[in-house]
Amino acid sequence: MSTVLRILFLIPIGFMLACCAAAFALLWPFLDIGWATFTDPMQTIQLAMGFTTMAAGIGWVAFVPFLIFLVLSEALRLRSVLIHLLAGLVGGAVAAHAGPAVGDMRLQTATIVAGLAFALTYWVLAGHRAGRPRRPSPSPIPVQPAKD
Repeated sequence: MSTVLRILFLIPIGFMLACCAAAFALLWPFLDIGWATFTDPMQTIQLAMGFTTMAAGIGWVAFVPFLIFLVLSEALRLRSVLIHLLAGLVGGAVAAHAGPAVGDMRLQTATIVAGLAFALTYWVLAGHRAGRPRRPSPSPIPVQPAKD
């Protein structure tokens, strides 16, 4: 039952929050946010809409590669944080070198960091239990009769 709940709830929530972490990592270096931003409701709404749009775009682009990695990690029981970070690094590097702004090093760096943030967030929420086997019931240890 816990496997079904994990697949139905924990993995999708982990994916959505990983998209939010990647969007934050992509937007943070390029935003100049001060307290004045939060006093103006229109700027706050604009910032929230931009963040939501960025997270949705990341989810749209990362869904198929994430699904492939998800199936592999669940089937092969890959739970290591290093494997997840390597997958995020590769995904971020591929995305950084595939876009129209290939020459902008700041954007490439932010994209690679976003891939790492995505991978780490997903691992913390759902990946560390990938393919978790069921615990076998403890078998009784045979007791040797005492020799007098």
